[in-house]
Amino acid sequence: MTQPASAPTSRPDNSGSSARKIAAARNTGRKVATTALAASGIVALLLGGYTAAVALTPLPEAIISIDAAAATQTLDPAAAQATVDAQDLPTAIGWLEGEEVWTNDPEPQPLASLSKMVTVLVGLEQRPLEAGSDGFTHVWTAEDARQQEEYLAMDGVAFPIPVGTEVTQRQMLTLIFLPSANDFAAAYADSIFGDNASYLSAVEDWKVRHDLDSLTMAEPTGMDEANTASAADVLRIARLVLNNPAAAEFTQMSTAELPWGIGVVENTNPLVATLPGVIGVKTGASSSAGYNLAVAQQIDVLGRNVTQLAVTLGRASKEDRAQSGRDALRAIALLPQETEVVAENEAVGTVTTVQGDRIPLLAERGSSSVLLPGESAERSVTLQATTLPVTATAGTRVGTIPIESPTGRDDIPVVTAETLTAPDFWWRVTHPVEVFGWG
Repeated sequence: MTQPASAPTSRPDNSGSSARKIAAARNTGRKVATTALAASGIVALLLGGYTAAVALTPLPEAIISIDAAAATQTLDPAAAQATVDAQDLPTAIGWLEGEEVWTNDPEPQPLASLSKMVTVLVGLEQRPLEAGSDGFTHVWTAEDARQQEEYLAMDGVAFPIPVGTEVTQRQMLTLIFLPSANDFAAAYADSIFGDNASYLSAVEDWKVRHDLDSLTMAEPTGMDEANTASAADVLRIARLVLNNPAAAEFTQMSTAELPWGIGVVENTNPLVATLPGVIGVKTGASSSAGYNLAVAQQIDVLGRNVTQLAVTLGRASKEDRAQSGRDALRAIALLPQETEVVAENEAVGTVTTVQGDRIPLLAERGSSSVLLPGESAERSVTLQATTLPVTATAGTRVGTIPIESPTGRDDIPVVTAETLTAPDFWWRVTHPVEVFGWG
């Protein structure tokens, strides 16, 4: 049996819709592409701007910092004290340069003719002696002649001259310092102060002003054993003599020639003529005092010129006195030391670059000072600026180490140990925080 034929199926026409979808997709693709291109352009522009910015932005300068604090180098005085402690009899040492004195005995001792240093200094305050001048003239009196006889009777040093003789201040000082004439020391004091009471009043005022607490004076020559002072104060008095040009002129004379039949007189200090550099200052001797000496010597020690001082009291003889002076001066000469204040290439700080590198700051050269016991040398560090340019050569000076010492001032340059180099382009690109200072 024949089946009837099926009716044909009807299909909708979608060709228009597909075309529209295709067109829309194409439009969307174009938009996406356009947007991508725009985004890429923006990124490119941004990258270009960033690149230009990091390339052109000035970098922060390197920061300078100081690590070394101010410091003081002091030469320990213990060796100086040990030098005098090794002596059995009263001894004092020191230098003309400075005020320190080291002694082994603080007790006052009989001065004998060391007293004359006091008499001369107190007198020169009232009647100064100009360089090259003869000073005032004193006419020898009957009282002067009477005192001469007394000193001779006491086995004191005196040079009799006729009453009425004119004696200059220079002649009196020559006889006081070289042969240690008692009669001329007494006449010198009387010619200035008038009497012993006025002289002693002037001495008391003078000793207070110079902090010579141990000094006691009864008369101007040293013939009275009541004239006393400690070894340390004798050294201080010797310093005052050497710092007074008028007095220092006489103390370093080895001989001099005087009129009135006196002739050539010699310095009682034998070291003046026999030991190089000795410039005085005074001797003294009596039955109570023994043999006393204050001596000064100019020497070169490690390139520094100094005047060393020694006082030795109560020695047993002239020979012992002279030897005690030699021994003391020899021991003193060993006490100064060359002290390093700054070492060569000593690191005193750092330079920190923008990359974080730390470049040492160094002392360009070393410096040392010759110090006496108790002396000091001081150092500090000063900067010319607190920053450095990004690039700088090794050895660039950034500051100074000023040194102050008894021998003068020294300025040591502070320099960079290495070259400071600018970072490369890639470092700039990868370190925006450092480049733009955002930290």
